[in-house]
Amino acid sequence: MLILSVVAGFLWVPAGQAETPAETALDRTAADALAVLDAEPPVGEGRSRLAAACRSERAFAVEADALDARLDAVLPSSVFGRIETPHGTVGPPRPNGVPAGRAALPTGRCTVTLRVWYV
Repeated sequence: MLILSVVAGFLWVPAGQAETPAETALDRTAADALAVLDAEPPVGEGRSRLAAACRSERAFAVEADALDARLDAVLPSSVFGRIETPHGTVGPPRPNGVPAGRAALPTGRCTVTLRVWYV
């Protein structure tokens, strides 16, 4: 777990200065969730679940259900999230006017963005 935390610290791409403590906490939640998802083996082929989802629209479709289930399991119960890649999205759209956080992770073939929020 320590190694995963160190790796996540180097790979996390900050979204800029958060305006509120809630947004800062949500940015960290998003970064942590991306690190966990990136460490998991894919349903299909690839280095990780996120790397596999970045290969193509077909590969994203193979990984989408597993990404959705794992995102729900990884995030705290009061936090919702949406994973975005050039090949597709997983999760509901963020409602307007709620505090939100964001993290992005380059995987080699694309950048995966995770947006999280409280409702």
